[in-house]
Amino acid sequence: MGIFLWEYSGENMVGLVVERWEAEFLRRSGGWFLVYGRRKVGKTFILRRFLPWDFYVTVSRGGYCIVDGDVVDVEGAVSRVVDVLEKGGAAIIDEFQRLPEHYWDLFARAHPSGRLVLSGSSFGVVDRVLGRRSPLLGLLMPFKLDLISPADSIVSLVERGLSVRDAVLWATLIRDPWLIPFVDFSLPPWVEVSRLAPMLVASASGLIGEVFLEEERQLTRLYDALLRLLASGCWSPKVIAARLYSAGLLSSSSPGIVTGVLSKLEAMGLVEKVGLWRTRGAKFYYRHRSPLTSILLWLDEKFEFEGYTSSGIMDALRSRLAFEAQFFLGELLAKARGFRRGYSILYGEQGDIDIVLLDRRGRAVEGFEVKIGALSGSEVRRAIERIRGLGIPRVGMISLVEKPPMLPGVDEILGPDELLKEAEMLKRKEWSE
Repeated sequence: MGIFLWEYSGENMVGLVVERWEAEFLRRSGGWFLVYGRRKVGKTFILRRFLPWDFYVTVSRGGYCIVDGDVVDVEGAVSRVVDVLEKGGAAIIDEFQRLPEHYWDLFARAHPSGRLVLSGSSFGVVDRVLGRRSPLLGLLMPFKLDLISPADSIVSLVERGLSVRDAVLWATLIRDPWLIPFVDFSLPPWVEVSRLAPMLVASASGLIGEVFLEEERQLTRLYDALLRLLASGCWSPKVIAARLYSAGLLSSSSPGIVTGVLSKLEAMGLVEKVGLWRTRGAKFYYRHRSPLTSILLWLDEKFEFEGYTSSGIMDALRSRLAFEAQFFLGELLAKARGFRRGYSILYGEQGDIDIVLLDRRGRAVEGFEVKIGALSGSEVRRAIERIRGLGIPRVGMISLVEKPPMLPGVDEILGPDELLKEAEMLKRKEWSE
């Protein structure tokens, strides 16, 4: 059975279907669930389309409820939810974080009758629902809905006829499902992003604002500047703190202040930290969780004054997408093989190690050089030297267009076919859990 995330009916990819393991998991699971995650990751679509339900209500920001397109008062909607549960039916409450807490006791009294699924576009709602004083504590299983899995996005695109190279590059972007209806998949992604840049940049900025609104926070100049610095390649709390302090947005240049802000953004689903292997003065590489958001904010900063029709935008976008794709593939390999994703930044102008797989104790297992094009023999030899030089026991090479050369010192080579097998393996793993 195919689990749809979104359908695209454009001329070049009619009826695109991206399958998600989360939809199948929720559909086949019983019990009460709290589904949470930031805005626009597909929660409403999955719950409406793929979970059996008898009553579905959305709580608006204005304090009223929407049922089948009609406006219903909160008390009436809550009463109907309780009635459905007591009769053994299934009810879904979307944007649950907006519902006043004094109604929670009514749901708790109905437990364990029926099935209740609460959905929230806020990470704070988890602490409230599972807090010590909550009447719902122990009644719901929390389930985080994140960006689309690398495996699900790659496999779905390959099944629709894209090459592995194009599938990986497009999959890096459509992890944010809101992008799917707007793009022409027959074109290179950097061409499409460039063509749609004004609309996409505005959408990304609006989405960030919505995330802050749902978390009951204000998108201040500090948060906005920090997110833009991350998109521009500033990943170190020390460097970020210095820049924000010089801009008058911090009262001190202490990295500890920035680390605290980054932790808040991480809790909101906007930022992630990747473990660093033998990188001077740092343990984590901070970056945007969403590759698409990262690219769009970077694009807005870099080409704001030159304009999105600048002659250099295509090459710059292609290079930036390749950089995001290496982290995307790092997540794919780490999840498929049961490791943690890592990264290494070498001193000076020596470059970096694109993917470092780390074990549970944080020790390096294998390092990979990644290229969206072909890898030459000289590139492979330089990569071997860098990876071995950091004490990483295994060396791997990845190319999206052909199997890299197996030179002495290389332990593993992954071309398009091998990458697809990794994606298929991860998909089987995720769908069987």
